[in-house]
Amino acid sequence: MKIIVCCKAVPGVVHEAKVASDGKSLQYQGEFFSMNECDEAALEEAVALKRAHGGEITVVTMGPLAAQEILYLGLSKGADRAVRIDAQTQDSQCAGVVLAAAFKKLEYDVVLSGAQSRDTLSGQAGIAVAVRLGIPFAYAVVEIQLTSGGALRVRKELGGGRYADMELSLPALLCVQTGIRPLTYVPPARTMRARQQPVRSFSLADLGLEADALIPRGYRILDVFPPERTSRVEFFSGNPQEVAANLLARIKEAR
Repeated sequence: MKIIVCCKAVPGVVHEAKVASDGKSLQYQGEFFSMNECDEAALEEAVALKRAHGGEITVVTMGPLAAQEILYLGLSKGADRAVRIDAQTQDSQCAGVVLAAAFKKLEYDVVLSGAQSRDTLSGQAGIAVAVRLGIPFAYAVVEIQLTSGGALRVRKELGGGRYADMELSLPALLCVQTGIRPLTYVPPARTMRARQQPVRSFSLADLGLEADALIPRGYRILDVFPPERTSRVEFFSGNPQEVAANLLARIKEAR
């Protein structure tokens, strides 16, 4: 079985976050990238499938050279190959276009992605990839089994404590929920060995895409702003009678 795992690099420790001068984006200082938690859960599931059924795992990320750090984590956890796409976008549909073009150059039976990205709270990239590849998909998957007939039997969350069991023919894409597998610790020595492995790189031109493939379509950001304060807290001091009188006065004002 050939498995591709989509791994998004998200900011690790963020500080000095603020709204940019254009009012339409955020600026922050980040010391390093970490792997998106849902994607890391998908990677753990891929490793479990590989142990049970054999095969190869390819971890793929899209981002700058610094994002390559999370690919080394993927290799140290059991992935066989790593691919970085030299492009950046926060739009799920644009990411779907780029990732689908890259996957057409790779071999796969199953594509695993996380159900949600931690930085933008978006959960559409995996579905966008599946639609462009024309393969079946399932979202919020919490259990995966390979049937004797070579299909996938999965359990997905429906909300409210309900689940649905589905069977998908291969190739297929699964958006994996956090918690499907516990995250494992990787010894530093294994990570150092992973850094010696080659990482394949694609540019947009390699994928037959133009730069405008990264431009969102159909919407624009109007405003980005910090949380608005709608209430305040006031501490009353004094003896119980004074506190009660002040509290009663505030209640009358509110009415």
